[in-house]
Amino acid sequence: MPRYFFHLHGSGARDLEGQDFADDEAARQEARGVARDLAQNRNPVSDERIVVTDAAGKVIHEEPLFRR
Repeated sequence: MPRYFFHLHGSGARDLEGQDFADDEAARQEARGVARDLAQNRNPVSDERIVVTDAAGKVIHEEPLFRR
């Protein structure tokens, strides 16, 4: 199973362990859920976002915590 990393851009938090998902779409879905959860406790004017990378470091998705 491919490994994906979920970094929180805007706060400097980097995912060093990653998680395994079946494919890119499953990782995107996870990012959407994580962003939704994190947004509940954050300042809505921030530009924080979840940046999902694959094991090679390629960005496969960016999910903003807040929609503008």
